[in-house]
Amino acid sequence: MVSDVPQPVAGPHPSIGGEVPPVLLRRLAQAYGLVHSDWDVEAAEEGAVAAAPAILVTLRGSTRELQAALMLGARAYVEIGDEEELPAGLMAWLTGPPGVHLSLSTVTSFSLDIAPLFCAALVARGWLDAGRRADAEICLHEAISNAIVHGNLDIHQAPSADASAFDGFFRAVQERLADRTHANRRVTVEALCGPEELCVRITDQGRGHPGLVPTAINKLEAKSGRGIRIMGELADRVSFSDAGRAVNLYFRR
Repeated sequence: MVSDVPQPVAGPHPSIGGEVPPVLLRRLAQAYGLVHSDWDVEAAEEGAVAAAPAILVTLRGSTRELQAALMLGARAYVEIGDEEELPAGLMAWLTGPPGVHLSLSTVTSFSLDIAPLFCAALVARGWLDAGRRADAEICLHEAISNAIVHGNLDIHQAPSADASAFDGFFRAVQERLADRTHANRRVTVEALCGPEELCVRITDQGRGHPGLVPTAINKLEAKSGRGIRIMGELADRVSFSDAGRAVNLYFRR
């Protein structure tokens, strides 16, 4: 499949842009040896921008900007946290195989419907077969939900059909999202495109699985059993790493 989406190549000096204070953008560019690139989401939506910067930074992720960034070839879309730094290892990651990196706060990840936007971009880039898009979207949705709720928010109960139990689950989610410590934890979504398969990795900053490093579905006692079973049925392969904080979804190309 040939892609019509611009795919910037990260060379020695990748570009960086974003609708953030200019002083912050200049500091990041200087600190990481990046080239400042103009970016305006309205211009991008109107077709006046040929390609997104290799790294697009934002103070608060939005559906509009995420969609524009992904469809215009950005390699990284990063929500800048209180530390105002790029994620550790991002610069080295940019020099590797073709990929896309999203780094968003838990509260932003909860508010955005990431899966369809991310999978649409993977299909447009020719990394994911259009016939597998629905499967990939469901898997990604389940993995991100697990990362948010069971990982970063540290809520291990599951929603229930029972009204009172569901209300309790919903209250617990809202309380944790209102807590700065939980809300500011990161959810990372990465796609790495190889010659034979695509790997989509979703990582949280939760406690993982204490004392257990699951490597496959049949060895996992479960963060959310239903979601993991769905991933196992729809993806070609699923594995876990980082003590259960990362799930790797594989799709043959």
